[in-house]
Amino acid sequence: MTQGTSHPTSLQVKLAAQILAAIQSGEFAVGRHLKEVELASRFGVSRSPIRGALAYLAAQSLIQPLPQQGYGVPAHARLERGPTCLPLCEDEDLYRRLIRDRLTRHLPDQVMESDLLRRYGVGKATLRRCLLRLSEEGVIQRRHGHGWLFLPTLNTPQKRYESYRYRMLVEPAGLLESTFALSDERLAQCRQQQLELLDRLPDGSRFFAANAEFHELLADASGNSYILQAVRQQNRLRRLSESQRTADPEHVRLSCREHLAILDALEQGDNEWASTLLHRHLEVASRRHLRD
Repeated sequence: MTQGTSHPTSLQVKLAAQILAAIQSGEFAVGRHLKEVELASRFGVSRSPIRGALAYLAAQSLIQPLPQQGYGVPAHARLERGPTCLPLCEDEDLYRRLIRDRLTRHLPDQVMESDLLRRYGVGKATLRRCLLRLSEEGVIQRRHGHGWLFLPTLNTPQKRYESYRYRMLVEPAGLLESTFALSDERLAQCRQQQLELLDRLPDGSRFFAANAEFHELLADASGNSYILQAVRQQNRLRRLSESQRTADPEHVRLSCREHLAILDALEQGDNEWASTLLHRHLEVASRRHLRD
């Protein structure tokens, strides 16, 4: 997408949402210059999609052009009413519809592209991009002959419970790795984000994103790439079901308070207690999801 174009790509919409989340959490302060190079490095992409994402945010009046060049964070960016919903591009709309229909079992285990084209009324290119994205996320895979097969996901209480039991084996262990290192800056940013969530009580999608980011932060800090890989894979599976739910305010408060307690223990250098708290945090969540 170039500046002035009204049809952003799926990647540009995703990046725009991530940039906006960083602004609204206070991580990107008012007046900050949103530099393409820094954002590209942060999100692991080239400058081109970042440029499109910034132009898209500017078109929504969510960031402001700077006199010299580029964009900055305006004074009204941290909206008190909570996260702003960006208009969905066709790719993102189809992605969400496919997930919703799969979770509600309106789609069978095996599907044909021709059937999906008729059902959703989209172009072949749009459908193919969406299927490839779901394939990368471990949700669906191409069959040897033709068509696509949905892989097992966390679409039942028992599956979600098993996922939490697996995470209880992996995530707390990461805090005990000899290579564990969490900078004061990243810890402070994470703490601020949790406090923001307590204050604003976000919707399900926003809460899931922040929750997943917290757990991936700790996994990344472990210094063990396999632990990080495992946590990311579980988050990809969780995203299909948990991000579609309405966030229960009490669960949000409980989760944030438990996250803050874990951060307190890490800040004090007591990784064993932080590991115990993380194990307990996941165990409580596993029992809750078994009842859902």
